[in-house]
Amino acid sequence: MGDGRRVKFWEHRWAEDIVLKEKFPRLFTISTCKDSLVSDIVDLGQIKSGGCQSWNLGWRRERFVWEKYIEEQFLDKISKVQWNMDGKDWLIWVGNDEQAYTVKSGYSVLNKEDLMQSCEMFQLLWSLKIPPSVIVCAWRILLDKLLTMKNLGRRGVQLGNVSCPICQEGVETTQHLISSCKVAQKV
Repeated sequence: MGDGRRVKFWEHRWAEDIVLKEKFPRLFTISTCKDSLVSDIVDLGQIKSGGCQSWNLGWRRERFVWEKYIEEQFLDKISKVQWNMDGKDWLIWVGNDEQAYTVKSGYSVLNKEDLMQSCEMFQLLWSLKIPPSVIVCAWRILLDKLLTMKNLGRRGVQLGNVSCPICQEGVETTQHLISSCKVAQKV
């Protein structure tokens, strides 16, 4: 880790090679700094050779007792990170032992991680005797690739309002449309 000015705190692999929002989803949901960089959250003046012990974490509410246990694990992970304050952040390719990207290593990673072929759920889905349009829709739902307001925003489409246009309650996400939209449930 360099100075943390180009690394997203919750979304990039910087703490023990994990994505924090995947390892600690409960804490991510109550965080007020979901899009912050590491440098926004770390107290740069408190970094020592053993890591950092002071973090400016923002929570939208008090943590429950059981969440405080998760928070302890979380702080333990991020406090062990080794810092190099003299340099900028850098990316490391994990597709080969040399930690340098090559076309061959990229192709190898893509072939090994062909989730569509190895996942039984997708194999079952594509083997069903139903119209292809239904299969494609189900496939997009499983991959969270429906063109919802949230996904459009993630792709850079400028939206004034991301709330569900059907029920006007909550952000329009795939999960909202499938399970919690009151109007869609009636259909």
